[in-house]
Amino acid sequence: MEIRRFIEEVEKLNLLREVKGAHWNLEIGAITDLNAKRNKYTLLFDEIVDYPKGFRVLTGTLLDSRRVGLALGLTSNLNDLQLVTKLRERLNYANREYKSYDPIEVSDTPFLENVYGGENVNLFKFPAPKWHELDGGRYIGTADAVITKDPDSDWINVGAYRVMLVDKNKLAIFIEASHHGRLHIEKYLKQARKAPIAISFGPPLSLFIFAGMEVPYGVSEYNFAGAVVGERMKVFRGEVTGLPIPAESEIAIEGYITGEVTDEGPFGEFMGYYAGGRMKSPVIEVKRVYYRKDPILLGTAPSISPYDYSYLRCPIRSAMIWDFLERAGVPNVKGVWAHEVGFSRAFIVISIKQTFAGHATMVGHLVATSPLASYGGRYVIVVDEDIDPSDLNQVIWAMCTRSDPATTIDVIKNVNSTPLDPMAERRENVKEYVSSRAIIYAVKPFDKLIRNQFPTEVRPSEELVEKITKKFNHLFSP
Repeated sequence: MEIRRFIEEVEKLNLLREVKGAHWNLEIGAITDLNAKRNKYTLLFDEIVDYPKGFRVLTGTLLDSRRVGLALGLTSNLNDLQLVTKLRERLNYANREYKSYDPIEVSDTPFLENVYGGENVNLFKFPAPKWHELDGGRYIGTADAVITKDPDSDWINVGAYRVMLVDKNKLAIFIEASHHGRLHIEKYLKQARKAPIAISFGPPLSLFIFAGMEVPYGVSEYNFAGAVVGERMKVFRGEVTGLPIPAESEIAIEGYITGEVTDEGPFGEFMGYYAGGRMKSPVIEVKRVYYRKDPILLGTAPSISPYDYSYLRCPIRSAMIWDFLERAGVPNVKGVWAHEVGFSRAFIVISIKQTFAGHATMVGHLVATSPLASYGGRYVIVVDEDIDPSDLNQVIWAMCTRSDPATTIDVIKNVNSTPLDPMAERRENVKEYVSSRAIIYAVKPFDKLIRNQFPTEVRPSEELVEKITKKFNHLFSP
């Protein structure tokens, strides 16, 4: 869904608030973070200090199941687990049918209302915030869509990577070595060629969502996101690089990475730390800028969870992990939830109906070392089918009563991690980071379960609950 239509729909839900007069230096970031932790509105900043009216910033777009469902063309009335169930349907469809959703190339698009190249490129025209007090610069790219191409094939990748202003026509981009966009860029540089790159700083929200997810190697996010939504995406062929740019972009640039690097960071990241520090990151030489009249810069301020976009990946990652387990042949998975408090990566809970000895062990090890959970991961918790994996109270209760620290925790060492992880260790002589994972089996011991020897929980029966809530409806109605 393109940003302007999304704003209209969110306003109908009474979840939009306009903010006038905020400063790009820290105020937008702090307001965004406080809002995510308290009010949870979608915020449209206008009349930003030092900028003309109409040059806007949008944050708080995907704070709950209603807005994620809306952005993906589903419905705005799903709860967390209902959204996971619906996403599983759409993801299964996308995995089968993505080849039928090649983007549609168009020759005209609203962002052609303003086009600048050469000496006329000026990225300071846009109110890119300094989001956090200790950030190393102003970040124009925090909720973006970065487009690259494999030089040896037709594979177009769309990733979500952080992008910092360097000069009026230069940007610095941080992409970790394992990410697909980085693989494309490195291929060009190893061939002594400059790497073409395009970035949408106000992309369709469905594309932004999947730009930040683990779409399979070799599959374009254009195709995958289009299949999830059920509609082929529209793209405009960049006039400089030839890369396909989302036609519904608010702001877009294209240019080249030549091998030049510059100081970039630190930046307040999704784990809640300024991890990584000041780094040497690739420079983008911007050759052309496009933007709509009264452009909207899509942005976000990562921090300690919950933060501005900590929710959006929870239902999608949960659905992907559930499907991954079923494709691996694991039976009787009853629910999955990747918790927001663990930024959808570090605290993942899987509910199963135990059917054989070692069932929980199989699930825990598969998830803990899978590509869906290894990056930035920490804890995988396996619970029984009577536990709602999205309810932290139930999960912690199961951990406290069905696990024994001496016998029901496995630790896996040397799992791939990220320099953004404050506990990660760098491998000697290579640019890779590792950390450990813990699997907690908060399930009833299987031998006691099959012999019906585990104590009975203290809870009213479903029949009694139904009877009481009907008889005393005035006490229990919303």
